[in-house]
Amino acid sequence: MFKNNLDEDKFWKQSPAASEIFAYRRNNPDINTMPWGFDRGFVSDDRRSTWAYFSCVALSGWGKDELTITASINEDGSWKISHEIKRAP
Repeated sequence: MFKNNLDEDKFWKQSPAASEIFAYRRNNPDINTMPWGFDRGFVSDDRRSTWAYFSCVALSGWGKDELTITASINEDGSWKISHEIKRAP
């Protein structure tokens, strides 16, 4: 079960990895050149994994590119963070 479709304010309040996800978006050179806007977030009931979805207008000007950043907790308590970009057709 997940807490679904959280807006940005609720995501910051409910996701234990919110600061790490936003720092990753801001500091990762693969994604920080685009003006990604927060769309929605999800947090697992056990709070060990969380997802945030962002989007921005595609470079072509047609459609939106979508960015998903996921965070899952490691055994040592640190967060494993990764991302995926889906480009507009």
